[in-house]
Amino acid sequence: MLVKGVVRIVEVEAEDAVLAEALRRHGVEVRRGAPVVAVYGRDRDILRALRSEERPVLGVSPPGVDARLAALELREVPLLPDLALEVVDVVRVEAESGGQRVVAINEVALLAAEPASFVRYSLYVDGAFVFNDLGDGCLVSTPVGSTAYALSAGGAVVSPRADVLEVVPVNSALRRPPHVFPSDVRIELRDVRSRSDVYLIGDGAEKIRYRGYAAVAKAGTAKLVVRPQRPRAAPRLPPSVQLVKRVVEERGPLTASEVAALTGLSPRTVRYALEKLREAGLVRSTVDPTDPRRRIYMA
Repeated sequence: MLVKGVVRIVEVEAEDAVLAEALRRHGVEVRRGAPVVAVYGRDRDILRALRSEERPVLGVSPPGVDARLAALELREVPLLPDLALEVVDVVRVEAESGGQRVVAINEVALLAAEPASFVRYSLYVDGAFVFNDLGDGCLVSTPVGSTAYALSAGGAVVSPRADVLEVVPVNSALRRPPHVFPSDVRIELRDVRSRSDVYLIGDGAEKIRYRGYAAVAKAGTAKLVVRPQRPRAAPRLPPSVQLVKRVVEERGPLTASEVAALTGLSPRTVRYALEKLREAGLVRSTVDPTDPRRRIYMA
């Protein structure tokens, strides 16, 4: 993503009736042809708009829905007229095979149609051979997509401001590592073999059948409205909370009783410290997989 500047949203185009009503109620003009398109929904809905829309896309998520591409939640619409937002460029990629094309914002995936089917392929970049592989397939990911499917497949988290593409082998039997290339290269997937049909899938939504040869390349950019990232001052923590934080960082995951034993603090003090650290986003907690009655804490 490349920052394009701070904007204030005063008029949008919005098809969803719930969102349109909320926007109008709080002083935002809703009309066809407005310079900004507002999309109400989850990441898949925002991605759908970004794949085809040339205007900036403002994502608004339903209450309680964690949509990483949304700039705000529906309950925050009253704040919109006063919010300073940014319009950033996000890489758009296009895959072509056999005269068909698929567009993606997150990633293009080369996958077999049948589960548990190995895919053999060769990777070329700008006509130069890079590697052969055998596995579940591979992903060509954008920086935005590096925190989605690519991350779960073992890829690196790429800065959203990096102008690159990342190739991530999926469950590589040959242990091929992820590769990062400048975004202006042409990535080719050749010699693909599998016992089932193979598809190129864009953002997990649109797909085309692989037909003898496939190429993936940057196809311009889309524009996404985001909130500017402001550095937050580190919270001031009492000494007991700092001690618990250090122990969890060094020795976690730990239960509350294990933290108490390691620190010598009372159970009540440990519970208070863990809650403060959780509220500050400095520790996470989950159910202990070995005992569902307990919770474990980790940095």
